[in-house]
Amino acid sequence: MPFTKTWTEELVAEWLQLNGYLVEAGLPAGVTPAGGRYVADVVGAKVSGNALEIIHVEVGQLSGGKHSVASLGKKFSNNVCKTIENYFRQKLSFSTGTVNYRKMYVASFWTKHTVNGAKQLGINVRPLPDFIRQEVIQAVRNWKQRPPHRPKTGATLPESNWLLQLIDYLDHHKLLK
Repeated sequence: MPFTKTWTEELVAEWLQLNGYLVEAGLPAGVTPAGGRYVADVVGAKVSGNALEIIHVEVGQLSGGKHSVASLGKKFSNNVCKTIENYFRQKLSFSTGTVNYRKMYVASFWTKHTVNGAKQLGINVRPLPDFIRQEVIQAVRNWKQRPPHRPKTGATLPESNWLLQLIDYLDHHKLLK
């Protein structure tokens, strides 16, 4: 499991891994005009049929209005996305076929203006509570219904998915609203 910088990045990485993606965190994805680096927070990729599925997720706060939207444009620029695509093409030995590239932003804070601006850039903004309720909890439930092994008792999540285990516990005991 790759090392993440924040618990929200860790949650995204665990969610992607549970859904069968090869996960990279802090993936170098370009160089800034000043010589710094663009780094993708969390990216997952898998080959499904004749397609390479990539989910590129940035995590943080969208509170700066136009500045936040402009920043997202850089995080998901064509050059950054192409670098990530090429990285996974090489890593997964995927030379021909379709590439489905999804851009997602998981926001712990957001404004309506920044969400609308991000949508205009083709970025799916998921407020953190919605991401947990709709994506994470559903992925955990799906995995537990069809675990990759055949447990004699109820399926439990892998030990390395400690945040998913916490959310599963809270969900199971009806501690989430």
